[in-house]
Amino acid sequence: MTDKEDKALEIAIQTFAEIKTRFPHLQIIDNRDAPVELSVIIPVQQGLKHEVNLNFQNRDELHFSVSHLWLRWFPCTNPTYVNEYLDAVSGFLSGKYQIIEHYRGSKCFKAEFQSPCGKDWKTIATSNPFQLTFPWEKRRLEKVSNT
Repeated sequence: MTDKEDKALEIAIQTFAEIKTRFPHLQIIDNRDAPVELSVIIPVQQGLKHEVNLNFQNRDELHFSVSHLWLRWFPCTNPTYVNEYLDAVSGFLSGKYQIIEHYRGSKCFKAEFQSPCGKDWKTIATSNPFQLTFPWEKRRLEKVSNT
């Protein structure tokens, strides 16, 4: 590993440790079988309604996934991105942030990550899981949150 890669891995380890510190009541499990440099799973448990995956991959990317939402921040050597990552993960785990999933039929074709904005919600990130959908399929929305 290069010095830059060592630094990025150390940042990821510190970032995951900060999440553990912020949420000591949650069980966080190292996922050593994942095909990435570092991965943890926060399983469904008292205080968490949806499984969460946090991982570090491609030598400089922090990833956060819940249900059909998958987001990444890179390079993790940028402190602004690390702070945004911590805010996103903490926001979801605390119940402050939510995910709105868009479905056609049984397939999710878009997931919006949202933060509160006054009495409404503001989309701060979107992921688009690749799904072939048909326009005649019934559309619906599902909320994924920890509240």
